[in-house]
Amino acid sequence: MVYPTDPYESLQYNMEKTHDLYKLAYETIIPHLDNPPLNDLDNFLGYCRAWASSIVGHHDSEEAVLFPFLNKKLDFSHEIEQHVQVAEGLTGIINYIDESTADHTKFDAAKLKDLMEKLSGHLFEHLDEEVEDLAPEKLKVYTAEEITQAGKDLMVYIRAHSEKFITLPFMRCHTPPELKEIWPPFPWIVKRFVVPWILAPKHAGYWKYAPYPVA
Repeated sequence: MVYPTDPYESLQYNMEKTHDLYKLAYETIIPHLDNPPLNDLDNFLGYCRAWASSIVGHHDSEEAVLFPFLNKKLDFSHEIEQHVQVAEGLTGIINYIDESTADHTKFDAAKLKDLMEKLSGHLFEHLDEEVEDLAPEKLKVYTAEEITQAGKDLMVYIRAHSEKFITLPFMRCHTPPELKEIWPPFPWIVKRFVVPWILAPKHAGYWKYAPYPVA
């Protein structure tokens, strides 16, 4: 596989692959909630929280950088409205995870599963529609240089505001093996050294629930 070099294609490609991470993590968590690892609850809940907080961070970056840019010539008000619905569900999930982490007696796998399933409709609809709305033919009201700069600005924001010990390991352990060499579009040293040897070990117990290795 080859990473797309066309700026219109790469913006949509990066968004689609990012959204795939969240879908895959959701599909990984739900079956565990039918038989939760109660003897390793802190790590499992940490993994669940990493999923939710990663989406929150992703949405924050869009609202801070991407949507203001796109709204100059396009209308992304629908995506912003969807963020509000999704944020309500994620807040409830994160609060419940935090309560359960602080007091394991409050944890009820069926309740967490219900919270996640109630969110899934709004979340998946938003994830799919947003990718469709970033189709290259729709973005060509902007120049290639403008799209390229928007992508750079987005990455600057993400680097400055992301939870590095969570976001980057989360991305890597949900990236399929066939994509690991080209995506995310980070330098080789970040993907093969910084993430697995410096960032991921801090919460190593979380990532054992993920579908793929961090490296």
